[in-house]
Amino acid sequence: MKKRTPFLLISTLVLLAIFVGLLVWQWDTLIEKVAGEKIEEERHGWMERTQELESIILELQQGKEFKPLLPAERLSQVFGPTSPLVKGASPRSMKCEELEDSLRAFCRYLDAGETFRSQKTHRDSWALFTSILESLVRRPPVMSAESYRPSVIVENSFYFFRLLGKEKIDIVREVIKFESDLAEPLMGIMYYWLMTGRSCDKLPSPSAALKIIYNYAGFFLDTLGGHSYLYRQDSRIRLLTVYYSILVIHEANMRELNEVGLDLRYFLPNIFQEIQSRNDLLYAEDYLQTLTNLQLQYFRLE
Repeated sequence: MKKRTPFLLISTLVLLAIFVGLLVWQWDTLIEKVAGEKIEEERHGWMERTQELESIILELQQGKEFKPLLPAERLSQVFGPTSPLVKGASPRSMKCEELEDSLRAFCRYLDAGETFRSQKTHRDSWALFTSILESLVRRPPVMSAESYRPSVIVENSFYFFRLLGKEKIDIVREVIKFESDLAEPLMGIMYYWLMTGRSCDKLPSPSAALKIIYNYAGFFLDTLGGHSYLYRQDSRIRLLTVYYSILVIHEANMRELNEVGLDLRYFLPNIFQEIQSRNDLLYAEDYLQTLTNLQLQYFRLE
């Protein structure tokens, strides 16, 4: 019995060695087969997604007649009767001068309203707006240190309050509260105006302006502090902030400035579905067309 035990042990080890040898010998073949099946499965999935997106493009191109959710009288009151917005144009189609004129018109509208008449420090809303922008440019938020510096999470969670102070934050909150119906056109106007470098009479710096905006896009998309700000906002503002942040990251990709390497494939399907499910967006077709094109680009099969 004692003699058979070593024999069984040796036999087991020999068989195990043979099995391991065969496994190592055929390892590349096995991996290739498993990976091939997985790749083929993903390929079919993206082919179906591509066909779905192409059909959506056709539907959007056929389109429906524009039916504004905001009355033309309201848009005319705020942005002026000659504003392209009054005629149903989206901010994406507006020229730089038209974007800036619209922002200045909105500030004049604020100056005549209760929000600015009720406080004594800031009577010129355009001056306040540009002052806030300068503060944001001077000290952009930290994007990539949250994982190894927990203190950064706390700093990011109170970033805007610490940077701007209570008085300015309170004014911004009042404007958001009482002019919430204008949030969508205003966010589009500000995005496209900022992406021109805030200068309509000359070309913007190809990288300096975008790098700053990129920091804020990454802050909202990829930090806990940014998420905490978003989820304290109205769902429409949160949604559009994510949408425009995606456009910023895409532009950074085009200019090879996506330093953190944010992957838009993670965000695109969710934001598309959320916009598609809503019925309270002025420029929903514009957003869906843009997101469809981005998905076709980022999920395109090689």
